[in-house]
Amino acid sequence: MLPQLQRGLLIVALSLGSLVLLNCGEENKEAGETPAAEEVPGVTDSEIIIGAHIAQSQSPAAVYASAVGAMKAYFEYVNSQGGVNGRKITFLAGDDHFNPADTVEVTHKLVEQNHIFAMAGSLGPACHLAVWQYLQEQGVPDLWISGGLTKFTDPVVKTAFGATPDYDTEGKAVAKYVTENYAGKKVGLLVQNDEAGAGMEAGFRKALEASGIDVQIVGHESCELTDVDFTSYAQRLKASDNPDLVVLLANAGLAAGFMKAARDVVGWDVPFVGQTIIAGEIVPALAGPQKVEGLVAGTFAKMASMTDDPGIQKHTEIMKQFAPNIGVSSITVFGQIIAELTVKALENAGPNLTRESLVEGAEAIQDWCCSLCLWPVNLSPTDHRPFETIGPVRWENGEWVLFSEPVSSESTPGKLTSCD
Repeated sequence: MLPQLQRGLLIVALSLGSLVLLNCGEENKEAGETPAAEEVPGVTDSEIIIGAHIAQSQSPAAVYASAVGAMKAYFEYVNSQGGVNGRKITFLAGDDHFNPADTVEVTHKLVEQNHIFAMAGSLGPACHLAVWQYLQEQGVPDLWISGGLTKFTDPVVKTAFGATPDYDTEGKAVAKYVTENYAGKKVGLLVQNDEAGAGMEAGFRKALEASGIDVQIVGHESCELTDVDFTSYAQRLKASDNPDLVVLLANAGLAAGFMKAARDVVGWDVPFVGQTIIAGEIVPALAGPQKVEGLVAGTFAKMASMTDDPGIQKHTEIMKQFAPNIGVSSITVFGQIIAELTVKALENAGPNLTRESLVEGAEAIQDWCCSLCLWPVNLSPTDHRPFETIGPVRWENGEWVLFSEPVSSESTPGKLTSCD
């Protein structure tokens, strides 16, 4: 009987002790103390866990795996300098093979098993469409989405921020070039058959109509993401009243395949213009540098070929030290830009890090030039688009060259107009 009584008293004592501790905790919270870091998912006193979904295998999009390497390299560089407010960054990139079903799987794992603090730099509009509402529901900051669908940032979702220019911004830049150089001429369109392609075309047509300048669209070809032979597309587009210009509203692989078929098979020496997604090393490498001579595209970042630029030189040093097996390219430049944006938002958020303070820190980025940016980043609670200025570049003699004034769609103007 006595042992049972002792056990009962022990249970009562433990329960009272728990209540005392609980009440003390409540009193501390009421007194205004900051919650312990471990109460925030993905954050400890010494670590911040950032995640992303990016294709790294089993898909042509795996070429973007070097962006993962560049992000990790920059985070390691920051960690070697002490991290952000004393915390080191751990970056976990889930390989989704550019397949939306796999995107769902890796994103759920990052959130529910890896307990990430935030997402940063997730790649692909179709892939991200499969998870962006889930991330909102989970309250996970969704930073720097690499996909230009306007719906990601319009209307503004508190936790979601774009990265690559949205298709309305891109459309305005392409339309400006077309109207200034091909007024009264005939234009053909190559459009990839998905929501991204539809968004590119809508943005271009909207800007073209707003310009009031006569440009006649005489041909339209819709290609599939799985296409490898573009001969018939080129033949039909040429036959549609022989356009004076072809506008490429497709990803780098599709654009390269079309240009190569147009040049090599059809023998068509028509000029090409496209959006920022084709301004890199992929298109010249796939189609052949000579085949794309004169190709016009756009950029919001410094080009890897700008080797005299201090930002590119520093990027090269970081890659050599922290990712020695990955060569510098437009993709690694983009990866570091995403990492720099993430670090800036974390710095703005301060030492008492929460998901809410991270979002506020991102929104507080004003007149900020990353080391690889051509124009400043300006964000606000009503503007979650960091890159709204696009400069035209032309492929000339084996490199991309800026050749004209940029086109700005900046909705939150700051004091700076350039990062020179």
